[in-house]
Amino acid sequence: MRLTRARPSTDNFFASVSQLMGARAIMMFLQFLSLPILARLLTIEDFAIVSLGMVVPVFANTFSDAGFGRSLIRTQHYDETEWSTVFWFLAALGVFLGLIVAAIAPFYAHAMNQPELVAVIIVLASVPMMQSLISVHQAEIERSFRFDVMSGVIGFSGITSVGVAVGMAFLGYGYWSLVIQQVLLVGIRMFGVFWLSSFRPRLVFRRSLLRPHLKFGTNTLLFSGVMVLQNQAPVIAFNQVFGTLAVSLWSMAERVSRFPRLGITGPLSQVAMVSMSRQWRDGAGGADVGRSYIAATRLLATFMFPGILVLAFNGRPVFTWLLSEPWGGIAIIFGLAAPGFLVDMITSLGARVFMVADRTDLRLRMAIERCFLGVAIFLAALPLGLEIAVLVRSLFAVAYLPRYWSYMNRCVPLSIRSVAMPLVLPSFVGLVIGWLGSFIILPLDFPDAVQTLLILVLCLLASGLTALVTWQGIKADINWLHSSANANGR
Repeated sequence: MRLTRARPSTDNFFASVSQLMGARAIMMFLQFLSLPILARLLTIEDFAIVSLGMVVPVFANTFSDAGFGRSLIRTQHYDETEWSTVFWFLAALGVFLGLIVAAIAPFYAHAMNQPELVAVIIVLASVPMMQSLISVHQAEIERSFRFDVMSGVIGFSGITSVGVAVGMAFLGYGYWSLVIQQVLLVGIRMFGVFWLSSFRPRLVFRRSLLRPHLKFGTNTLLFSGVMVLQNQAPVIAFNQVFGTLAVSLWSMAERVSRFPRLGITGPLSQVAMVSMSRQWRDGAGGADVGRSYIAATRLLATFMFPGILVLAFNGRPVFTWLLSEPWGGIAIIFGLAAPGFLVDMITSLGARVFMVADRTDLRLRMAIERCFLGVAIFLAALPLGLEIAVLVRSLFAVAYLPRYWSYMNRCVPLSIRSVAMPLVLPSFVGLVIGWLGSFIILPLDFPDAVQTLLILVLCLLASGLTALVTWQGIKADINWLHSSANANGR
């Protein structure tokens, strides 16, 4: 994929989303091809080592941006001195985080009883360092609505990192193939964004220019830390209670759930953030921001919920055919975790509303509440077994949604009913068709490949039926989001 310097693109919501989705579709396709290969070349323990090794760097990575990159996107005017100051601040922060991660490695490895984790974590310490360096350049690209640039970088980094990972796995490098894949994914992205961004930092630093971003950044930073703690708790808990097999099954189920999050939820949320920022107009456009959230939620639910729920009911032949027989056990884990994965998609969109409204303090308060309750309930369920713990985690995520929306209603005018209704029909269709499929397809004595094809057809049928029934609402949402990118245009 050839990378060229970007020209400013037109401010078009769906053009920007489609550009990001196109690049991420390439990554999804490559991962879809590489995952079965890696699952067969590597052991279940290899995946467990990498999942455990990612806990500390992922936690540090949430601090790498310090929330400043998202804050810069919200600014109404570009100030080169301000942006340069933020860049040098984040560069120093990245070096500090990398050193901290490397220092923690021996202690964490000892606690997990996995000596291999020391070297793995030290290498992965480069990820938060590079992420800190990339934040300001990426913010400049996104603020200018040049998502075609990001698409090229994402696609190129995905192709290269997946190719190297598969090659190393063939050569017998084991879990190192997955570790180097993560480093290359961020490293290539960093150099690509450096080259293609028009931002060039000056040798200037004014501490006073950090102040407008401190509240937003601090709350965003703490929120990210809380969310990582909540999301990584199962990895640590499963390793301590059930062993590395449970860690591998959980991490693989999460890896599969990233396909839709990477390909659709991520681009939609990323572009929605910029559009909502333009609609906000110092609070005067709060109703417009709420309308955009509902529109994006309806689209996401219509095209993602039915298929994922169908797969939740009928996953075993799919995972067995895709990953090999030893991985068939993730079907039940994925099925039980699916409601929680769907809630994560919805809250990913909602996070942008809190950011745009500059109520990151409210989002942080909500996150602490949700994390404390969710982790406590999850840990209480652990003695009942792996499957029960996963199910309880999902049920809590669904049950907390009304509370989540009530927090959001303090930022923009939204009723719980208005945001819940777009989820009802997609969920109902997915549950019914998925349940019927488990009685029709799974009992058939067909090869796994044939059953996988039938299940894929069922997923498409469920999404298509939902879209057909709600077409008028979807059409209105598309028109609204299409015009949202030009709100309060530059």
